[in-house]
Amino acid sequence: MKRAICTMGVILSMATSGFAATTITIDSVTQRWPWNNKIDIAYTVVGGQDLSTSNFCKIVFTTVINGTTYTIDGVKDVGASANPGSHVVTWTAPTGVRSSNCTMSAVISESDSPSGDEYLIIDLTKDSDNIAFEGLLATQGASNGRYNTATYKTDKLVLRKVPTVNHQYGNPYVTGDTANFSSSTAPSDDKINTDKTWTLAHDYYIGIFPVTQRQYENIYGSNPSSVTGNDSASNRAAHRPVETVSWDDLRLAGTPSTSPIPTVTSKTGTFFQRLNYVTGNKFGFDLPTEVMFEIAQRGGVTGRYSWGPNSTDVSTYAVNNSNSGGYSMAVGSRAARRFGLYDMTGNVYEWCLDYSVPGDMANRTDPFTPAYDASSAKRRTHGGGSWRESKEPEAGKWFYASYRGSADASSNSNARGFRVAWIVR
Repeated sequence: MKRAICTMGVILSMATSGFAATTITIDSVTQRWPWNNKIDIAYTVVGGQDLSTSNFCKIVFTTVINGTTYTIDGVKDVGASANPGSHVVTWTAPTGVRSSNCTMSAVISESDSPSGDEYLIIDLTKDSDNIAFEGLLATQGASNGRYNTATYKTDKLVLRKVPTVNHQYGNPYVTGDTANFSSSTAPSDDKINTDKTWTLAHDYYIGIFPVTQRQYENIYGSNPSSVTGNDSASNRAAHRPVETVSWDDLRLAGTPSTSPIPTVTSKTGTFFQRLNYVTGNKFGFDLPTEVMFEIAQRGGVTGRYSWGPNSTDVSTYAVNNSNSGGYSMAVGSRAARRFGLYDMTGNVYEWCLDYSVPGDMANRTDPFTPAYDASSAKRRTHGGGSWRESKEPEAGKWFYASYRGSADASSNSNARGFRVAWIVR
């Protein structure tokens, strides 16, 4: 439920030079009920940015509530889209903001990057003021070209939104694969997951790459990886996935998967504690659940593989023992999946949030609640296959979209890494 907090007049701002025909109108401002600090801003853009010609725009909102002025940066705070049409963004206001005495205005102006919220960018070289949102370019392929570059494998971390409503790739989302499995080719260590259609209650973001060695080092200060050789210009060690990290190393030993990672007040603790600290402890970055991982991996594709039915395409999408040269490879070396995500199949296995619990994944309560069973507390799941595994059909179950393995929470391997996720609640 939402409750209006602004009495709206005609609130209109013109764009800066070069976008004289562009306008933005605030349509409504509503606060969620029961009262909390989530405020939804509905607005309409006429004109706006033209992604096909790289004429980008950004939006800044200004609101006065009970005499206090707040500036809401569309890039840093809410990921406001400047595309033509009607939009809604959610602003997390300071705790305790509650009023019907509110006015709001907005300015739309030129920008160097596309506005929107399809991507979340974290600048790992900064310990504060380091979050930005960016929009999808004219095509997914164009955005892939933007982010599959050195900067976004070292000093910046990029997450892609998996939306609740996914017109581009088909919605709802499907996981599972039960067709014609033998015991030797089942997609999981201990279970076959039946097909399940999921409707997401929340958007979520997931890293477009596994976290790389340089990205890990930027946050943690050291690199635990064992596979750092073969530093050729096309396969920089800094661009390889970080590995030899345990589940406990990442979250905090003794913290159940169903509990948030404890926050810290300085850049100390585990990788996720430090990442959450430098981003203001506002997001709660964590590992994805098994269901989140598979939904993102598939991008709407059903069946045996996340790219389609053909086992002959394994090497197109997955680093495996036939193309790896005996090492992990730089992230982004293989083709992207439909959300512009790389290496979700192959290169390194990736830790998931879930405990290793026997049973059909289709029986989970929702995509965002990890499996948990205190009796299996030592083992955690991973998915995705690795550079060590064969692509051959008789041994290729590691590259099935529904494959899951498991390992002790305290164990590490040079063939297992992770990627970052965030659930928008």
